[in-house]
Amino acid sequence: MSKKDVSVGLVAGLVIGVFLIPTAKNIGLFAKIPSPYLMLLVVLPILACLGVAVVGFIGRWMPIFWQVAKFGLVGVMNTAVNLGIYNTLIAATGYNKGTPLMIIFLIAFVFAVINSYFWNKHWVFGGIQSKNREETLQFFAVTIVTAIVSSLIIKAVTEYIAPIGGLNAAQWANVANGFAIITSFIMNFFGYKLIVFRPRA
Repeated sequence: MSKKDVSVGLVAGLVIGVFLIPTAKNIGLFAKIPSPYLMLLVVLPILACLGVAVVGFIGRWMPIFWQVAKFGLVGVMNTAVNLGIYNTLIAATGYNKGTPLMIIFLIAFVFAVINSYFWNKHWVFGGIQSKNREETLQFFAVTIVTAIVSSLIIKAVTEYIAPIGGLNAAQWANVANGFAIITSFIMNFFGYKLIVFRPRA
């Protein structure tokens, strides 16, 4: 762990906080958070920074734990970016199910992917350098497969399963995104680690 890692934790926490604001507003949670701007834009980045420091210390003895934790933090940041754009577009368009929502998800996914590529390449997987297009093509191949699977989950959950627990359409759309996020986290971690950012000979 280095000072760079701690700084990344702070930046990641801030990005997460910024993009959680439209999500919390759209699903009706923003007003329930005490001092929401303070919590999301100040407290959350500090907690993320402290979390990175603690996990980095433990990771001295468990390197794979450190790598998974970094991937997890980037995953949370990607999720926040995805959800923030996703909920902003839901609120702006009024679409909250089926194919239109799948398209909204894919738009949000593109922005999350750009964020994901940068942080996974330069932080999570050690800044491994590539002198050809193979790495980039592999990254987008893995990501496209994940995007297709995730968007189909969004469509299926919102179009064929009725909201449960008294959730409204916007909240149910976020539940669907939650299922998609879990799926993409698993697929991306193993795809990036075993295919894209594997050590090069």
